[in-house]
Amino acid sequence: MGGKEKTMETIEVGIHIDAPIEQVWERFTDIEAFTDLKEVSSAKLLKEGREARMGVGAVREVRLQGIKFVEDIVTFEPPNCLEYRVKKSTMPIRHEIGRMEFTPSKDGTDIHWTSRFEFPVPLIGKRLEPLLCRRMNKTFTSCLEQAKERLEA
Repeated sequence: MGGKEKTMETIEVGIHIDAPIEQVWERFTDIEAFTDLKEVSSAKLLKEGREARMGVGAVREVRLQGIKFVEDIVTFEPPNCLEYRVKKSTMPIRHEIGRMEFTPSKDGTDIHWTSRFEFPVPLIGKRLEPLLCRRMNKTFTSCLEQAKERLEA
């Protein structure tokens, strides 16, 4: 009734990596390997998945630029799709979904990473979301570029 409907912010980044899809999939689903990314101060598996160690039901913790995220793996379809949800964070965030899609190409693998969230802080949340979105976009892009460099070396 005259009120604005809240919308989620969406981050979308992508990259092509000259490496086989299985190798790229392994790199991005091994949470402990995240610690070699400069933005990540720690990353660990808190609970193994039901059918695969890093699969559906797995819970992982990532500390990224001083912020702790606890994520549930909700989709695990090797080597093509991984989805996660942030269930807890030291930053006030409502996370709808994070999705990483891996597509083979004739000379490697394409990755498309999407994350949907909102920053539910009264009065300032909607104003801060674009800033947060730009920062996360830059961070995700940097993580993809670093992984590309290591996988192509």
